[in-house]
Amino acid sequence: MIIERIQIEEGFLNGFDVWPRPGLNVVIGARGTGKTTLIELIRFCLGVDGYTPETTKRSREHALSVLGSGQVTLTLLDDGRRITVSRSANDPAPRASGPFLAPIMLSQTEIETVGLQSGGRLRLLDGFIGDQRSALSMETEAIASVRSLTAEANTIRADIEQLDHQLAEMPSILEQIKQVAPQEQQLAALSADTSTKTAQLNVLSSTIAVKGVAAEAIQRFRNEVARWRSSIGGSGEMSYEAWPANAGGDPLGELRTRVGKAHEHIRYSLQELSVVESATVALGSQIAVEKMGFEDQARNLRREIEALQTGAGEIVRRGQLLRERKAHLESLMAVRQSRIASIQAVIARRNQALDALEAIRSARFEARREAATRLNHVLGPRIRIDVMRGGQAEAFASALTEALRGSGLRYNDLVSALAPRISPRELLDAVDNADFDLIATRGLMTIDRAAKVVVALKDADLGSIATVPVDDYVTFSLMDGPDYKDIAELSTGQRCTVILPLVLRHMERLLIVDQPEDHIDNAFIADTLIKSILARPANGQLLFSTHNANIPVLGLADFVVQLGSDGRRGFPIAYGALADAPVVHAITSVMEGGAAAFRQRANFYGSQGLA
Repeated sequence: MIIERIQIEEGFLNGFDVWPRPGLNVVIGARGTGKTTLIELIRFCLGVDGYTPETTKRSREHALSVLGSGQVTLTLLDDGRRITVSRSANDPAPRASGPFLAPIMLSQTEIETVGLQSGGRLRLLDGFIGDQRSALSMETEAIASVRSLTAEANTIRADIEQLDHQLAEMPSILEQIKQVAPQEQQLAALSADTSTKTAQLNVLSSTIAVKGVAAEAIQRFRNEVARWRSSIGGSGEMSYEAWPANAGGDPLGELRTRVGKAHEHIRYSLQELSVVESATVALGSQIAVEKMGFEDQARNLRREIEALQTGAGEIVRRGQLLRERKAHLESLMAVRQSRIASIQAVIARRNQALDALEAIRSARFEARREAATRLNHVLGPRIRIDVMRGGQAEAFASALTEALRGSGLRYNDLVSALAPRISPRELLDAVDNADFDLIATRGLMTIDRAAKVVVALKDADLGSIATVPVDDYVTFSLMDGPDYKDIAELSTGQRCTVILPLVLRHMERLLIVDQPEDHIDNAFIADTLIKSILARPANGQLLFSTHNANIPVLGLADFVVQLGSDGRRGFPIAYGALADAPVVHAITSVMEGGAAAFRQRANFYGSQGLA
């Protein structure tokens, strides 16, 4: 992909309209003429983030400050596709006529500092593993699935806990039934009349229990219907504006018709659910009335039994209530079994989503490792790149810290010990299964403390914690004598000698760099930087802003733009091929200090036998 045209309306570079070419494009000019401004406006238009939140914020503020109420428009050419991308200060994101792969962009500051940031190093390496948009889309889908299924599992688990709380009463109920049974048998033996009425009461008690269980089942069904109807939401109506009268014909006509049909389906579904809910209420009321009728009959029988034997009515009533409660609890056992089956199915689906997520991230690590191997083959032995799987646990630790905040635990020490030693998925399983031993072993803590951690995390958003990316850790090293030094131990100039050759290995990507020569000497520019530039394919594109004449001249620039400024705005003074007279004049005057200074240096070199 290349930039075919750059247009800027309003702001500091108002009227800028230049057609870059494939190959090396160089922006030159005195300080304050807008070289960096041009780079930042291109970055803003294409929506390319910096390598750190700080550089992203700084770049955006720079672009907005010089663009004002204007607009930047870029025409991109990608395998024969012409894509127009525009953006103004009011646009939250680029407006593009088609998809495009963002270029590799480095500001002057980023060249010096990007290697110091673990995220920056990772992003630089990721630039060599191809277009990841499809993988990112699948990853996002897997993450959403894990989070949704975790929330669903938590809801079912809460239902099961509530059922367990109710079912804990069953042993006591059975014991009480056992205790009252001899008294009931004694009553039945008193007289034939008492025995007959007791038998009739037992039949009624069974019927009442059945009606009670039915009423509970109907209520649960009604609650589920109401919950589902509520999740569909309100009236189900989508609100949208009418097509503006001054915008021409309405291209959304057919789509609006389809939305209307969707509205009809949703309205019908909501009406059906509302009817079902109302019918369920009526059915519940009917069952309740029937149950009350049978309860009235049971009361009359108990009074008759009481008349035959003092205290008998109370004994019979107690037995009836106990058996009704027993029947209700037995129905809840069946509900519990169904909820257990449901949570097992949900967890199985979640495990599939977690497997998919892990496969995506594993494939990305393998791609990163392969990219590092290729780069080491080209840039080694002087520069070395290593990748460690899952070495960045900071985001995971941060999520854990937030989840444990307010728990009463000393979570900072706890998290620092636990996060590097357990994966998010292992933590999710440990909390779900109350695996205190695993938490204690991995977190180097006591069982009691591990139990408190599990209890605290049960109320956290475990779906989000389980999907936090534990990114791979990338190191850049430079051979210094017989040993390698990590990039954090290098001087600013040495860091640049690592980053620039690495960035220039992006043979197929559009590469835009602001003043790459700062902090590096001319020998490195001539021996390394220029060789890397000349090694790139002719149909690729580089865009550099620079003060160093060696870059356009030794790099055989295909297109050079000289910027000037009157103090209020910047503008192109000259542009064209390297050999064009205006460009030659621009290079000699701006970059070499003028033709006289250039001749004087040439004479000096000649007098020293260096010409």
